[in-house]
Amino acid sequence: MSQRLAPANPIRTILMLADTSARTATRLAIARELAERHDAEVTALFAATPLHAETDGRFGAVAGAAASDEPDPRQLARDRLLRDLTGGDELSRVRWAEVVREPVLQAVVQHALCTDLLVLGQRDPATPQHDLPPGFIESLLIESGKPALIVPDAGIASSAPECMLVAWKPSREAARAVTAALPFLVQAREVHVASWSRNAVVGAAGGLDIVGHLKAHGITPVLHQHGHEPRSIGDELSALAAQVGAHWVVMGCYGHGRLREQVLGGATRSLMHTARWPLLMVH
Repeated sequence: MSQRLAPANPIRTILMLADTSARTATRLAIARELAERHDAEVTALFAATPLHAETDGRFGAVAGAAASDEPDPRQLARDRLLRDLTGGDELSRVRWAEVVREPVLQAVVQHALCTDLLVLGQRDPATPQHDLPPGFIESLLIESGKPALIVPDAGIASSAPECMLVAWKPSREAARAVTAALPFLVQAREVHVASWSRNAVVGAAGGLDIVGHLKAHGITPVLHQHGHEPRSIGDELSALAAQVGAHWVVMGCYGHGRLREQVLGGATRSLMHTARWPLLMVH
């Protein structure tokens, strides 16, 4: 195995989004393990939309959700969450913060802009209304431009992926996702790259390609080249992830405007909410 080089973009700050869902404890455990491995610090930010705050479902509409002076169950949920997570004790490498009066999306984006990695969760459709509203995670990724590890609601989430799958397309989003993933890719035992394109991935331009780029960082990937885009790349990617035993999948987050999916056949939205392994995504 070739020698792995130290990553040029170390992770020092992690923002973990704490909400009222049961999987917050899992996300916190993942964030703390990542912090230990990468000598980083975690900010656990509690953010939830009050029961009375409603949005019209448009992209970015969650930015208008704000608290009122009326009592709301969010405070009780936050208190229970802190008791359950900490038992009243301080946690190493973790500091706590809370969105109080600011519009929830705007406040979380401001925190996200000054961090190296977000740790987020899938949105459970059964979550009560005082949790984060629909479209929040997508909006956060697009507004902040920061890499996010989306931890699934089901399945086993590893903080030290030994096998990683990169969904590659010659695009800004995919390139940024690979760059963000380098601290993890260099530590993985096995890296796979999947591409659906009529054009050759390796050596197409007579210079560096994705395989050469990874090799420059001491990573020798297994390439899965597919000649055309299927109707559902999300399904194909899920099947390949299961086949190779991927612990994490790395991919660009595609969409703008009102979150119109453009690339990977809508894989951004479908995998974000259905994947059974952590997704490292960047817009």
